[in-house]
Amino acid sequence: MKKALLFAFGIAAIGIFSLSSCNKNTCKNCEVVTYDVNTGDEISRTAAVEYCGAALTAVELQDPVVVGDEKTVYECH
Repeated sequence: MKKALLFAFGIAAIGIFSLSSCNKNTCKNCEVVTYDVNTGDEISRTAAVEYCGAALTAVELQDPVVVGDEKTVYECH
């Protein structure tokens, strides 16, 4: 629950920041994906959010978060 709240807050903060900084040449759609560490199976995935510029850089530099047997990462395309 704490992990989900931290990611939700981070997504909201970066999303708000990115609204004013979008340059269509440097934008990607990113999802927060959680995997089972033991099997590599995907557990959950959020809807894609567009990030641009500095906000995109911040998201792409995020380290994976491991809690118990779950690893959560941003995946951008």
